[in-house]
Amino acid sequence: MGSENRAAWLHAKGERLKVGDAPMPHASEGEIVIRNRAIAINPVSCKIQAKGIVAKTWPVILDDDVAGEIHEIGAGVDNFRKGDRVVAFVHGPIDPDTKYGGFQLYSVARVGNVAKLPEGVDFAHASVLPIAFNTAIVGLCAPFPKGLGLPPPSLEDPLPSGKTILIWGASSAVGMSTSQVARAAGVRVVAIASPHNFAICKSLGAAAVLDYHSNSIVGETVQAIRATGGDFVGIVDCISLPEDSFKYCIPILEELGGGTLGVLDPHAKPNVSNKIGVAHIFGMGEFTHAFYKDYLTPALESGKHKCLPEPMIVGEGLELLQKGLDILQKGVSGSKVVVTL
Repeated sequence: MGSENRAAWLHAKGERLKVGDAPMPHASEGEIVIRNRAIAINPVSCKIQAKGIVAKTWPVILDDDVAGEIHEIGAGVDNFRKGDRVVAFVHGPIDPDTKYGGFQLYSVARVGNVAKLPEGVDFAHASVLPIAFNTAIVGLCAPFPKGLGLPPPSLEDPLPSGKTILIWGASSAVGMSTSQVARAAGVRVVAIASPHNFAICKSLGAAAVLDYHSNSIVGETVQAIRATGGDFVGIVDCISLPEDSFKYCIPILEELGGGTLGVLDPHAKPNVSNKIGVAHIFGMGEFTHAFYKDYLTPALESGKHKCLPEPMIVGEGLELLQKGLDILQKGVSGSKVVVTL
């Protein structure tokens, strides 16, 4: 008997996931079919389930961070083989074709969003990376207005760039990848996080880590940035909420004479002066392909880029994905919810 596919389907907003049969996907030119072994759950999936955002047709297969083995290779793919252990970004419900969804046994990824896994990296840890890595690369290295336009990360020990950035929400998945990419590019980081995540932020190279609960966080942050002695470029705001991070990030930028505010919400319209440029960071597109091809695998092998945050494995099987969404909806800090298959 041939391989059979199953998926955790979302049939309409507000409904619970239902596990059922799914079409067996096949790889078109430049694509790979992956037998998923671990799936990481992203916060946007909670929003899609609750509000139906992003979904263009129903039913949908959620999410986009997977790791597993290559099951099938499409025409024109010459740098992978069947059976290779890989991590991949699949497009999820942003693409109407459900073969690109993550919540299923077999998913399709475009080859530019796939990287081989070193032997020492397991599937659960690898699955936390893709969208966070994508967003970090675009946010730091893409030219404005897509990113901050900083140098790319290096596999060697980088020369100091003389640049400093602030990462607000540094203990999030995107924050941790951004910290690592910045360090590999010779960029100094001042990090904002909760105190229980200070140690991990410091281990990733932050020059200073500050508590966002502080009543004087704006002044403390400005002082810490100035103390680095670097040329302040801007902020990667991993929270990107008007009622939360914006009310601190914008005054920090104003106090420092301006810079770039990188936001993760594509629809955000922060109220800023002409001294501040707003970069809408979107972790998709071809910009990241070269980094999957030439950087991510050796960086994982050498330990230059670590699979962080730690996976919170809630269980095995597609049926556990709804439990994972429920846990994530209640709030998770310093880890990422993962289901193994």
